[in-house]
Parts: sequence; C-alpha cells; structure tokens
Amino acid sequence: MIAPQPIPQELMTAIHACTHAVIIGHKSPDSDSLNSQLALASLLDQLGKSTQLVSAGPFTRHEIVHYEPLFDAHIAQDFKEHDPLIIIVDCSSADRIGYLADEIDSLTTMVIDHHSAGQGFGDITFIDPKAFSVTYMIMQLFEAFDVPLSDTDAHRLLFGLATDTGYFRHIGPYRGEVFTAVSRLVDSGASPRAIYQDMYGEQSFASRKLIGLLLYRMEEHFQGRLLLTWETFEETEHFGEVNRDTETLYAQMLSVRDCEVIVFVKQNAGNQSCIAGFRAHGESPIDVGAIAAEFGGGGHRKASGATIEYSMQETIALLIDRFSDVFDA
Repeated sequence: MIAPQPIPQELMTAIHACTHAVIIGHKSPDSDSLNSQLALASLLDQLGKSTQLVSAGPFTRHEIVHYEPLFDAHIAQDFKEHDPLIIIVDCSSADRIGYLADEIDSLTTMVIDHHSAGQGFGDITFIDPKAFSVTYMIMQLFEAFDVPLSDTDAHRLLFGLATDTGYFRHIGPYRGEVFTAVSRLVDSGASPRAIYQDMYGEQSFASRKLIGLLLYRMEEHFQGRLLLTWETFEETEHFGEVNRDTETLYAQMLSVRDCEVIVFVKQNAGNQSCIAGFRAHGESPIDVGAIAAEFGGGGHRKASGATIEYSMQETIALLIDRFSDVFDA
C-alpha cells in the first residue's frame, strides 16, 4: 500500500482562519472535480465557514449535468468583500479554470490536486500525484478535521473516486489503501450500485451512435500500438455536447489487442484548433501526461489532454509524428 501525502499544516491553518471560501474546479468539469467541490463545501460549512461553489462549465457530461444549478458562474461581489480563501480543486494549471483566473487576482489561492503534469500555481498547495482522485484527498480532510461523513458526502467522495479509476479498472497491485477508503465510504452510506448506474446507465441513443462512428473510423499506427480516431465539428453539432460518453470510447479502443495508447482528436469550430485526448494502457510505460504537457495540456501518466492550435488534419499529423519518437525508439 502507498501512504497518502500528509496534509500541509499551512493548509489546515488557512482553512481554520478563513471565514469565507470560494471553491472552484476546472472548466468542462467531470465527476471528480464537481464532487470534490461539493464535498469540500459540505466540510467547510460544518466548520462554520461561508462557501460559494463556482464553475466555468459547461456541464456536458450526462452524470453531472443535474449539478449545474448548484454552481455559480462568477464569484459573488459580497464574497470578494470578505477577502475569501480561493480553493481550486483538480487543476494542474491556472488556465484550467478558464475566465475565473481573472477573478481571483490578488486573493489567497489554495490548490488541491493529484495531477503530475502542468504548471504549479497557488499560494498554498496540497498535491498528491499518487492519489487516484481529488475526492480521495478531500476524504483525508474530513478525517483530519474530525468531521463525520453524511450519506451524501460519502456518495460524492466515492463517485469521484470511482470516476477517476474507471470504476476501479485503473488500480494496479499494492494499492489496497484505495479499497480500505472505499470500505469506509460504503459504511458511511455510499452505494457502489447507485454510482455505477450514474456513471454507465441512462446513456442517450445519440451517444451510442457516436461511439459506433468513432470506432468505425479509428486507425492503427505503429503495428497497432497506437489507435487514433477523430470527430469533426459538424459531427459535434449533430450529436450534441451533452450526454457524451468518451470514457466508454476510450475503454473500447484500449481493449484492442496490442494497443498501448489511444488518441481522440475533436475539431473545434473554424478548424483552427482541436482538443486531443490521450489514454495509455495500464501496462504501458508511456507517460501521456508528459506528452500532453508538451502541447500545453496536462493530466496523469495514463490519462491526459491538450488543446492544440492547428487544424484537425495538421493536429493528427503532428501527433502521429510525435508518437513516432515514442514507438520507434
């Protein structure tokens, strides 16, 4: 088992001292980001702090779209007047919070994150690249402050952990501490069955059609060690941004024999830039987080992404060339 990173005393002191806190997650939020925000807000509320949840959105994933009414798009002026502590979760660089980066200037910033790639930022940091999710780190804070978990808190913490581990598929040997944490969360009221349904059930018909299209057009490179597929902006408009299921796409591609890395390129409007998603097989030594960082992105060793300022055709050619250095080495 791997022991979690100790919580910095500076972080504990800052939370004790603050009266108001604004909790921000990354743009295009996922379940780990949003559930980390929600659980942390619950913890701070129980400590007697005033909190505001803020997100730049958009809330496009089917499992979190119903959370949108709980979040504000901007920091409230009355909060700014109280010199709030800004707590940013699940972010490896300041640009990941979008336009909100301009709203936190001159305010004390705390960062709680588990990404190994990206640019370090924040006045106070709690970074643990070995943690499988930020909700796992927020669970540590509950225990450090001796605040009991409600059923809702436990559900949210397990939801984030389940999401970032692909419902525990990405956990290798000697990581039993994760399942010890899961046991505590289930005993506190979290339901693995309900979370699995939230993650993988209730998918739209359009999302299944889109996955079929993207799987049909995927290409093999480097004797099948790299699989690549793409989506045009017109297809995004046709199928929509809501209720997408890229994790199932990634899982299907990674299940192909001999595949080590998959790349998904999504064209933006005007074909002047693309979003590239990278995933690596659990047994592969390739660090896709480091590769994403070369293009200004970030993430984990096995899961990362970047925005690349080229047309889709140029982006695909650029990425194939970059991976030729990896697979031909």
